[in-house]
Amino acid sequence: MELIMKVKYFLGTALAIAVTCATMSTANAADVTLRFANVTNQPSIDAGQVLVDVAAKESNGRLEIKHFPNNMLGDDRTVTESMLMGDIALVQTQPSVLASMVPDLYVWDAPFLFDKIEDAWKCLDGPLGHAVNDQVESKGLKYLAALENGYRHYTNNKVAVRVPADVKGQKLRVMETDLQIAMWKNWGANPTPMAFTEVISALQQGTIDAQENPLSIIDSNKLYEVQHYISLTGHLFSPHCLYINKEIYDGLDADLRAALDKAVAAYQTAQRARAVELNALSVEKFKKAGCEVIELTDAERNQWRQAAIDGKVYDMVRAKMEHPEYLDKILNKEY
Repeated sequence: MELIMKVKYFLGTALAIAVTCATMSTANAADVTLRFANVTNQPSIDAGQVLVDVAAKESNGRLEIKHFPNNMLGDDRTVTESMLMGDIALVQTQPSVLASMVPDLYVWDAPFLFDKIEDAWKCLDGPLGHAVNDQVESKGLKYLAALENGYRHYTNNKVAVRVPADVKGQKLRVMETDLQIAMWKNWGANPTPMAFTEVISALQQGTIDAQENPLSIIDSNKLYEVQHYISLTGHLFSPHCLYINKEIYDGLDADLRAALDKAVAAYQTAQRARAVELNALSVEKFKKAGCEVIELTDAERNQWRQAAIDGKVYDMVRAKMEHPEYLDKILNKEY
């Protein structure tokens, strides 16, 4: 309830700020305009105006952020490359997009890192999370904030999935990464790399049997209309990160950097709170649509975790990282 009240407060504040900004003289044009490319993430779309409006208010109209949600400027890789070149200032995306350049970012692709959302934020917002995420500075970017994309969950039309044995042989759409493929092979599925834009038609045509995504993606893309069983496996916490081209950030004067930092903090709070609210609403929507929502017991979830250990999934992640000790610290809750 507290988080829901927070999001209502922040979104309400954003509306008030928007009214204030609208009364500013049009003669006071922004000194700096930053383009913000946002991927498909409903909580971020809803909270995005907070970033825009707080930046305008705190800079007295000198800083304008133009928000482009829903991959309007291209997919994750396209906008990330544009940010690296300085064509786009701000990008919100999955850190795995940058993992080939910053190998320690692979740590966020390991399964079952966090039992609860509070653990995730304690880690990501603390020294360990920053030790991993701040490494993008060596590649010309600045890490600004961790945002919620949510836990990933398994959906299919064949069986109420509870344990790894239930997915045996199922053709599962996965992201196009070797870690995802290896992880699901280990759990018994038949992983099929596929672009997300093809998922719904592939499910309808029977090309694949199942998919896995956060609740907000299952909801906003209406995957629940073509999948009956929604198993809350929570096998992977999938954060989004907000980055800015470092040269652009460093080129802002001190007042504009301070305004942007305040806007980012407000956006982070509003986005996370909105995600919690939408996740609860999504589950109820799925049930009303006739889907069967399966909640796993701790013992069932532990079967997935143990299978990942036995299948050396964590060893694969360690092998890709420059500092594999970060993974061990997270697994041991040393954050």
